[in-house]
Amino acid sequence: MSSEEQPSITPLTKDEIRREALRRRNAIEPESRATASLAICRNVMEDDLFLDARGLHVYLPFGTEVDIKPLIEISWEMGKEVGLMRVMDDGGIAQYSISPSTDYRRTKLGILEPVDAEPFDMNLCDLVIAPLLAADEHCNRLGYGKGYYDQFLAQYPRPTLGVAFEEQIFPLLPSDERDIKLDGIYTERRFIGT
Repeated sequence: MSSEEQPSITPLTKDEIRREALRRRNAIEPESRATASLAICRNVMEDDLFLDARGLHVYLPFGTEVDIKPLIEISWEMGKEVGLMRVMDDGGIAQYSISPSTDYRRTKLGILEPVDAEPFDMNLCDLVIAPLLAADEHCNRLGYGKGYYDQFLAQYPRPTLGVAFEEQIFPLLPSDERDIKLDGIYTERRFIGT
């Protein structure tokens, strides 16, 4: 393969990419972000992985992340089980079932977590919707750097879709053996698959 045919890696470290991706995401106007989030949710709702899933594992949007609340609400309406990760005080992770009546509290980081929720039965989980800070054209995902989702996906391998604004997509991200590749990524404009 000649040097012209090799994919170019974004010439930044993971931390530099995180900062750049967050800068890009935060620069999206709130109205545009809301419109794009809804388009992303609609795209996921049409995917067979979503339609056929008995249950799905989601995240609650934080800050300027893709707002997947419409996806969560339609999941409940369709009778799907919905689970959510909670980071424990010792750094471990646990999965909890959420419903329209679930109560939440904010962590020190400002992230909502369920209060008095039942454990989520991962045997019913057929799809994971993963948050991300950056992704690339090869379904590599870059999160916030704590490794919670890589740990979770290594423990519970499931079909996993990332959701991102087009501004969060880079040509190629640096990755290593601990990074779990996504099965696909939906933006407001397209589907990126492996």
